[in-house]
Amino acid sequence: MTLTIFHSRFARSVRVRWLCEEMGLPYELKVVPNEKKFLASDEYSHIHPGAKIPAIDDDGLILFESTAIMEYLLTKPGGEALAPQPGDPLYGPYLQWLHYGEAGMGMYITLALGHNAMFPEDKRIPAMAKYGQREAEQIYKVLDLTLSKQDYLLPTGFSAADISVVYMLLLAKFAKIFNDAPQSLKDYFDRCTEREAWKVSTAD
Repeated sequence: MTLTIFHSRFARSVRVRWLCEEMGLPYELKVVPNEKKFLASDEYSHIHPGAKIPAIDDDGLILFESTAIMEYLLTKPGGEALAPQPGDPLYGPYLQWLHYGEAGMGMYITLALGHNAMFPEDKRIPAMAKYGQREAEQIYKVLDLTLSKQDYLLPTGFSAADISVVYMLLLAKFAKIFNDAPQSLKDYFDRCTEREAWKVSTAD
């Protein structure tokens, strides 16, 4: 059986690759260009009809939502070390943070990213960038409530939820809205990105 990850450097596929590295889960990496022309092509549209990255092909099963892919892969051997199981008192908090990384953080940080850095300058709207930044500052306060007291989002240590959230903090750095984040978040980001699996997952 072969697991293939469709990946582009610093795309949300980093989450999937990082998780596989932490789990010791074998995979084949297919690096694809993060360009509209390719993503909308016939070659890729049968993998992700929404023309986005990531996607996986797990022996014929194709999935393309990063946190859903994470939940799916965590059911494989090795996943239990990175995710509390149903019935564990930490299962609810774990799910909360796993999904907060995208559902709670994604829109605001990517809004700031687009209007601060990614869009052509004549397409950027400063008010939208400021809105994204204001909402990100509230996100930082939410995270700081936990990370000022413990090293990771769960008191038991590093988990898949950290993978989800740290990736979005990376985008906050790219959006140039992370410099004034609480020190607890900066230390947390540094702690997580010192992990070997992170280094491998962001190398190419």
